[in-house]
Amino acid sequence: MAKYKLIAFDLDGTLLVQKSSWNAIHEYFGTTSIARQTYDLYCKGIIDYKEFMKRDIAAWPKPLHISKISEILSKIDLREEAKEVIDAIHRKGIESAIISAGISLLANSVAKELGIKYVYANELCTDENGFLTGDGIMKVDLMFKHLALLDLVESLGLSLSECITVDDSINNSNFLQIAGLGFYLGRKNIASKLGVKTIRSLRDILYYL
Repeated sequence: MAKYKLIAFDLDGTLLVQKSSWNAIHEYFGTTSIARQTYDLYCKGIIDYKEFMKRDIAAWPKPLHISKISEILSKIDLREEAKEVIDAIHRKGIESAIISAGISLLANSVAKELGIKYVYANELCTDENGFLTGDGIMKVDLMFKHLALLDLVESLGLSLSECITVDDSINNSNFLQIAGLGFYLGRKNIASKLGVKTIRSLRDILYYL
């Protein structure tokens, strides 16, 4: 029987090459400077993540149909090893999840492509005609992703010691440190500071299963 029952992946920069699905949209519309200002306010604790989302959405042109967002996000590539690794995890009888402060439209699409059952990500609200309303539904706070993991673990009747988390951002240190095993996709010195394992490729996870 597998020691670990669940592996929860970050999305942007982890399963995907693009570091931020939000930034991909800002880059398309030329609103990255506004996004940086909003991010700084969030990091300083001046605004919460719900307000951060609202200001990000407000920076985009209006009216804006959800199909345009879908088109932009569809250009973001999966890591080349993602499908191979997820399939190997599932063959071992381990469940997988995406827990991301990114956009659910993209997270759900990736989950469907990879066969991932559980998805926590943030939603863009639309009206009856599919146009963005300017609001979002926050399900994952960027710096408090571990709360979404706790919710999922409780719903599945698992313990945190039976979980693995994988992320590429030091903003998500709680998410990495709270699980039985955390993998930081990046530089070894940062992983050492966080007290988690470092990996250079998603394939490295398989050596621990």
